[in-house]
Amino acid sequence: MSFNILAKLDVKKDPNALLRLFATSAVLSAIVIIALAGYGLREVLQRYVISDAEENAINVSRALLAEERDRIVTLKQDGSSRIEISPQDLPRLDRHLKAFLTPFDIVKIKIYSADSRIVYSTEARLVGEVDRGNARLNRALAGNFDSKFEKKEEVKDLSDESKFDRDVVETYIPIRDQSHQVIGSFEVYLDVTKYREQSRAAVTLFLGILVLILVSVDALSFLFLRKGANDLKGIQEMLRKQTLTDPLTGISNKRHIQLTAHKEFARASRRRKRGLADVDLGFVMLDVDKFKQVNDSYGHLAGDVLLKELAERISSSLRTYDTLGRFGGEEFLVVLPGSDLEQTRQVAQKIWMLIREEPFLLEGEPVAVTASLGVSAATEDDLEYTQMLKRADEALYRAKSAGRDRVEG
Repeated sequence: MSFNILAKLDVKKDPNALLRLFATSAVLSAIVIIALAGYGLREVLQRYVISDAEENAINVSRALLAEERDRIVTLKQDGSSRIEISPQDLPRLDRHLKAFLTPFDIVKIKIYSADSRIVYSTEARLVGEVDRGNARLNRALAGNFDSKFEKKEEVKDLSDESKFDRDVVETYIPIRDQSHQVIGSFEVYLDVTKYREQSRAAVTLFLGILVLILVSVDALSFLFLRKGANDLKGIQEMLRKQTLTDPLTGISNKRHIQLTAHKEFARASRRRKRGLADVDLGFVMLDVDKFKQVNDSYGHLAGDVLLKELAERISSSLRTYDTLGRFGGEEFLVVLPGSDLEQTRQVAQKIWMLIREEPFLLEGEPVAVTASLGVSAATEDDLEYTQMLKRADEALYRAKSAGRDRVEG
């Protein structure tokens, strides 16, 4: 996996992106591995077939030469040898060679003299032809074995019958005299089609095992990676909550409630510009009255308990799409989408009543608590949510100045 690919992944925002990349990479890698392994195994098996066929062709040729040397190899007056077959011996040699070669899956054989002339062939019409441009024959006449695997659409066997779709290994085998000088060459066509299904079965079995191994390894890796991704998501969620949530009360912190206020104000403004409904927005600013006295009388831990229960009471009175946030200290902000000024006042009155009508239990003692609230609602003249926030804060200040424990705005 390249660094560039990893760089494009936003794993911080989406840990599952790493899982998707792993799954894609695993599939692509498996395809490449299976393709290369299948090709490699096929090449190995084919080389084995060629090697085996070459060995068989060499053994058959040597046996044939040993049996028919007197009719194939002629001694010249200078004591050297040459490949030569008299026309009178060809019919008998042909019958004998075909009978001799039939059990060995040989479909054709040629015998060349040192000058590249065909002196015998199971395909009689080729006798007498000269094949000097044959590079493989020239290698054999230079003393080297040369074998090649080929697929033939049609070949004729020793009985001159056509066989279709055959796999054939063509092997050139040097013929040497008693002084080991090359005096000619055999060209043997060995039918190896019978190995085709065996090779396919071997490749299929091998690839099946390989697929099973790859799937098992990738599945285990995926499980471990998914666990890591889930752990990362859990950590991200925890960090997100820590970033957006007030640790004491569990509601939105100041940063998050300000972002919510900004988002809802922008949404309402867009709808107003497009002439749509639901363009109202209300804010409620709340401050606990004489909170310092609570801390001084009952301790800061009791003050924390008060703020937590206060947040729970307010949250229980709001709609699911309203947002409550701790604005700072004992001050809270409520964002009310879709609420005009009158509706916002009603919500503020409800909150005010919830706080003052039921005492808070602090250090085992019921304590009456009151709050001052200021409300505001969006107007067509507002350009930013901060203008609304300022009016709500000013209304809260008036409530405090007027004796606390009331709603203004």
